[in-house]
This record gives sequence, structure tokens and C-alpha cells, in this order.
Amino acid sequence: MKYTFGTSEAAAGRLEEIARFFNPHSSLFIRQHVKRPVGSVIDLGCGPGFSTDMLSAAMDCPNVHGLDSSAEFIEMAANRFSCCTFVEHDVTRSPFPVQAEVIYCRFLLSHLTDAVQLMNRWTANLPIGGRLGVEELEDIDTDVRVFRKYLAINDALIASQSASLYVGGILGSGVYSANVLYNECVSIQVANCQAATWFLPNTVTVWEKEPHVLENTTRAERERVSAELLRIKESGDSRMGNVWKMRRLVLERR
Repeated sequence: MKYTFGTSEAAAGRLEEIARFFNPHSSLFIRQHVKRPVGSVIDLGCGPGFSTDMLSAAMDCPNVHGLDSSAEFIEMAANRFSCCTFVEHDVTRSPFPVQAEVIYCRFLLSHLTDAVQLMNRWTANLPIGGRLGVEELEDIDTDVRVFRKYLAINDALIASQSASLYVGGILGSGVYSANVLYNECVSIQVANCQAATWFLPNTVTVWEKEPHVLENTTRAERERVSAELLRIKESGDSRMGNVWKMRRLVLERR
């Protein structure tokens, strides 16, 4: 599998910023839907380990594994989070190299094809009664023009790779082989300066390497987007000009 936004140190720093914001929301979601003690958890597409560490703390679980196809991310995660075990593995391939009672992923399926079918295959890795928890983006409602432009470019980039930035909408109407215990879209407000901090790195790294972006935008256009995102980031604009709509699902293996 390919992670659209890269596996460099810069990409890891961006993911750390995102995790710092979303981890408290995700921790609450997990605790609400996995209330019994479990002995093992898998974090799919763990990246540099920030979501894996969140799972370890939220569930107080002694056996937490992070799986990712990026050797760079796995090394970063292992060096930083000694409480978890990290394994290089393509999460689109089953069976997994480890077993668990709970499987989780966040911001992963937007980079993969056949998202619903993948979720069905993932639940097959669970024991009877085991649970899969998923959090994926369904939409971003924003009144900030440069954010809409940035998102449109990324939406087209991911679509060119046969995936969907807003995969949450697809997941919400999916047909699953497991029991659907929870299927809701929740809204999370994000400050303008925070969103700009997350968006800016991709405009100066990923966008300058991806053929689809280079072929469908001009250098001047990319530079305008980057400059405006930098301005918003540095301004400390705390207005809540963005609503991230997150699709959350919990499946239980029959």
C-alpha cells in the first residue's frame, strides 16, 4: 500500500500534530465501545506510533501491536514507544502476523481501495466477539477559501490513486459481514490556525513530487496556496472555520 502523504520525518511531524489534537477524541470513542478488559489490540496503519500509544493508554492493554507497511515509520515508532510492539506489514494482506481481540484504525482507509471489503477481511482476523473500531473522514465543512482549494487538490490526488479522501461516506452505507454495533458521523470543530498547520507541509513536500498535482496545477497556484496557509498558521487565527465530520464504526465479529 502507498501512504499518499509520505513517510518522511516531515510527514511524521505532521502526523504528530494531528494526533495531538485527535487522540483525546479517539480515546473517548474507544473507551465508550470497548468497556471490558482485553489482552491484545492491533493498530492498523500505525504510522510513527502516535495512535498506537493512544490505544495503549486508553485501554490499559498489555499487548498492543502497530502494523504499517513503512519500514521508516515502524523504526520511528519502535524508537519512541517502547510500551508497544511494531511490525512491518501491509494491512491489505491477511492474515495479520499477530492476533488481537480489538483492531483499530484512523485516517487509513482514505488511502486504500475497496474500503468496505477490507473492513470485512479485517474482521475475519478477530476472534468471535472481537471488535473493529474505525474513524475516517467523511467531509470537511469550511468557509475558508484556501482550505477549500487545498482540499480539492488533495481529493483529486487521492482519487487518481483509486481511493477516496472522504471515504467515511462510503463506509457509512457499507454492507458488512459482522454485526454493526455503531455507525455514526460526528462533528469536530478545528481552529483555522490548527488546520493550516496540518495542511501546509503537504504543499511543500508531497505536492512538489506527485505527478498528478504537478500536471493539474501551476507552480503559481501551488505557491499561492502554500503562502496563504503559512499566513493563517502564523497568524494564530483561532476562529473555528472548519468542521471535520468523522465517520465512526464499530463492528463485532459474529
